[in-house]
Amino acid sequence: MEKLIIIGAGGYAKSVLDSIDYYNYEVAGFVDEFSSNAEHLGYPILASSLEEVKNAEQYFYFIAIGNNRHRKRWHDRLKERNFRLINVVDKSALVSQRATIGNGCFIGKMAIVNSKSVVCDDCIINSRALIEHGCYVSDHANISTNAVINGDVRVGIGSFLGSCSVTRGQLKIGNWVTVGAGAVVVSHIGDHLIVAGVPARTIRNCDNGDEFI
Repeated sequence: MEKLIIIGAGGYAKSVLDSIDYYNYEVAGFVDEFSSNAEHLGYPILASSLEEVKNAEQYFYFIAIGNNRHRKRWHDRLKERNFRLINVVDKSALVSQRATIGNGCFIGKMAIVNSKSVVCDDCIINSRALIEHGCYVSDHANISTNAVINGDVRVGIGSFLGSCSVTRGQLKIGNWVTVGAGAVVVSHIGDHLIVAGVPARTIRNCDNGDEFI
C-alpha cells in the first residue's frame, strides 16, 4: 500500500478523505503552511512545507486546496521536484471510458464526466457537477457543486464555475474566469472576468486575484 500526503488541511480535505481509494493508499498525514494544529480529521499535520518532510520523494501526494491559484502554486512545486500526484475519484462518480483525466484531479460524489471530455491536470470536478460530452476543462479549473457544463464547452486555465451555474453548449470560458453561483452562461467569456446573473453578465475584471463569489 502506498503512503499518501495531502497538501492542505482545510474543509476541502473532508471531501478528499471521503473519496480516497483506501485499498491502494494509506494517508500518512497533511502538509499545511498555515495550520498550527497537531492534527486534522484524525491525521497528523506532518509539516508546513515539503522541505520539512523526511524522505518526501517516497510519498504520493494530493493537493486539497480549493483556491485555484494556491493549488496551482503547490502543483508547480510538486512537478518541479518530480513528486507523484494521484487522482481522487469518488466511487459514486461516473466517468466515461472515453473521457481523459489528467493528473492530480478530484472528481467528487455523483459527478459525471461524459464521453470525449478532457479534464486536464489539477482540476476539481465537485459533487454532482456535470461535464457533458466533448468538453475541455483546462489545468487548475474548479467546477463547483451541481454546476452543469453542456456539450463542447472549453473552460480556460484556473477558472471557477460556481455552484448550480449552467453553461450553454459550444461556448468558450476564458482563463482565470469566475462564474458566480447560479449564473446562466449563454455567450463566450473573455479572460480574467467575474460574471454572474441570469443571463450571466460581467461584474468586474479579476486581474487582482479575486476568485470566488
